[in-house]
Amino acid sequence: MRVLFFNEGNLGTHVMGQGQLEQALRVGLSTAPEVEARFAGLDPMGRWARAAASRQIRPLAGVNLDFRALRWHLVQAVRARRALHQELRAWPPDVVHVHSHSIALVMAAAMRSVPTALSVDTTVGDWSQMPSWRETGLRETIGMAPSEALERRAFRRAALTLAWTAWTRSSVERSAPGARVVEHHPGLDLTRYQPAPHRPRERPRVLFVGGRFVEKGGEDLLSALGERLGRDVDMDLVTPADVPERPGVRVHRLGPSDPSLLDLQQQADLMCLPTYGDAVPWAVLEAMACGTPVLATRIGGIPDLLDGGRAGVLIPHGEVRALAEALNGLLADGQRRVAIGARARAYCEDRYDARRQFARLIGHLEEVAPLVRDPDENATAGP
Repeated sequence: MRVLFFNEGNLGTHVMGQGQLEQALRVGLSTAPEVEARFAGLDPMGRWARAAASRQIRPLAGVNLDFRALRWHLVQAVRARRALHQELRAWPPDVVHVHSHSIALVMAAAMRSVPTALSVDTTVGDWSQMPSWRETGLRETIGMAPSEALERRAFRRAALTLAWTAWTRSSVERSAPGARVVEHHPGLDLTRYQPAPHRPRERPRVLFVGGRFVEKGGEDLLSALGERLGRDVDMDLVTPADVPERPGVRVHRLGPSDPSLLDLQQQADLMCLPTYGDAVPWAVLEAMACGTPVLATRIGGIPDLLDGGRAGVLIPHGEVRALAEALNGLLADGQRRVAIGARARAYCEDRYDARRQFARLIGHLEEVAPLVRDPDENATAGP
């Protein structure tokens, strides 16, 4: 079977997970010689495309009616449609795998010509409602409605939607009843992300990984640890944000595949992500695979990754006191941390092994590859 994997690509320093997806797929592909694959995707946005996608339109921006979300989605989707068309002409596949689904909003013609599976970590509606940037009221509803309508159409026209978590699957099914949806995460390389012996250290080490420092709860974490930093605990912050170093705090500028990041994930006594806005963060899974216990908020698909709190510790977002209590309890109980880390690793082995997940993915794609869309169904579908 010939599979074209079409990836949106990383979007600056704040959205870096797309590259990790490709790594996971390539790991699985190495165990499937019967699959012929090609990887393609979008080039970085040029100046004019970025301006069309994200520049504010005054005074409409002041009342949230400049449709920035829609403009971003349309610019990326049109760019993706053009690039995908070129790929299909050069290398006709049996099935196309697209991530993220938001770049497929105007791919109806391609979906009619070749079965297409959409890979989804969150719907545009759920993403817009994250506490980190949610704006309530009628204006926000109006602003997101066109993107959600295009998304709903894409889900219904896709041969298959691959929802990364149960939370994601529920969102897709609410958005597009009748769409063909399965829960499937691509997994990660468990031979790379695995536990390692801890080197001697003076104090326990807490790890935070996040491009959007404030939105991911970095300031809450600093507040929760407070005066304990440099006295009872050390913290490693992996972020591009401008965070001043202070006693007990080290700031690292690292990419997602940097060996130094892996070392931090393996050596940490605790990984903490008190986020206000996340869908299915790779940093959580990577720490879990390294046997590092995770403390995170009940946001997006994180509860699914942590098995409802059985493979990690979950707290409400925005509650610094609850965060401090959970941190203090975990830092004081080494045996509990070890037990949580072991459960996290076992859960990854059961559900997030990239090799096993790739075999499951190919099974899903083989089911839809022979599908022929009903031409009458899409006769008036448009572009």
